[in-house]
Parts: sequence; C-alpha cells; structure tokens
Amino acid sequence: MSREMRRYVLLERDGVINRRLSAGYVKSWEDFEFLPRALDALRLLAENDYGALVVSNQGCVGKGLLSLRELQSMTRRFLLEVALAGGDIAKVYYCTHDPLDGCNCRKPEPGLLCRAMAEHAIRPMDTYVIAESESDMRAASKAGCRGFLLRREAFLTTAVRSEGGPETASNLYEAVEKIVRRISPTQAIVMQADWTAFDAADPSANLFARPRREPVA
Repeated sequence: MSREMRRYVLLERDGVINRRLSAGYVKSWEDFEFLPRALDALRLLAENDYGALVVSNQGCVGKGLLSLRELQSMTRRFLLEVALAGGDIAKVYYCTHDPLDGCNCRKPEPGLLCRAMAEHAIRPMDTYVIAESESDMRAASKAGCRGFLLRREAFLTTAVRSEGGPETASNLYEAVEKIVRRISPTQAIVMQADWTAFDAADPSANLFARPRREPVA
C-alpha cells in the first residue's frame, strides 16, 4: 500500500506501550517495562498494514531530569525491541518542553499530532489516537482525530459512548483488535453500491457473476 493510502494510528507511549511510573518519569531503560500484549498489538498493526506513530509528552527533558541524548538512547532501544517482536513504529514524536512553557505541541494542545499527520499525509478523520488520559483525548479532538481511551476496567461496562466521545478499551491490544477488524473502505463501497442498477441479464455488468461456461460440442 502506498504511503498516501496507508492508515496510521497515533499512540501515546507511557501507559499505552510501556508502564507509566506512579512515582515519576521513565528516565532509563531499566525503568522501561512493556505492558502486557503491547508488543503483540504493535505486531498486529504491522500485519494489517497500519503505520504506528508515537506522539508523547516528555517534559522530564525540559525539567532537566533527563537529557535529550538519554531520551534518544532509550527510544532506540525501545524501537529495536518493537522491531524484534514484529512491530514497526514509523517515527516517534516527543514534546520535550517543560509543562510551564506554554507550547503548542504539548498535549492537550494538538501541535504534535498535527505535525505527525502533516509529515505522513494522514487524514485526521481516518486516524485513531490511542491513549490513557483525557488530556490526550482532548488533543485528538482538537486535531480532528478519533479517540480511543484505554481504561483497565473498560471490559466491565457496556455503556454506549457519548456522541463524538472516545471509544474505550482495556489495553492497547484490545483497541488495535477493534480497529483492524473494522470494515475496510473498499468493503464499505461494495456494500453500499446500488446493486439494482446492474442489469441482471448482462453478466458482464455484475461484479460477482460467474463466467459463462460454453456448451461442450
């Protein structure tokens, strides 16, 4: 599939792919722990030709708690582990500003999401943002994307989401499974076609007509 036609999913990193630390930031590879089935989810995206982009706030750099070089080193190791498991993250986008800087790229502002979509020719209305915070969902809404909010207890409820609100899933794998099982655009066109417009007497006009078999002489 060409880059122009490829579908993408935008992912928060902490709390979606790796475990978020309750005591603070993930500042070293020793702190980095993949969440259950996260690597399987990334492989499932790749197998279904979905591109994955990580879009994450990393204010620890702006606060001086972690250097940009250390963040880049940890990211290279993280991407290697994803690739070894069969996944493919096309690019990682970080906002490294201090939360007090008031930038436009730190979620809930949409700047970083918009940059990722512009660089990959992504249509916002066809794109999911998967995250585990309401702040990210607000950023998704501002950018015109669909939101998928991760909540550990999501499987316990059958509540219908509010109009225009995010969908929910218990973890990344469940969210990805729901996305890739959705009807494809091509299938939707076929199912919505006006089949009465086809002349039944003319098999060449019917896309699903079996070829005529010539009588045996």
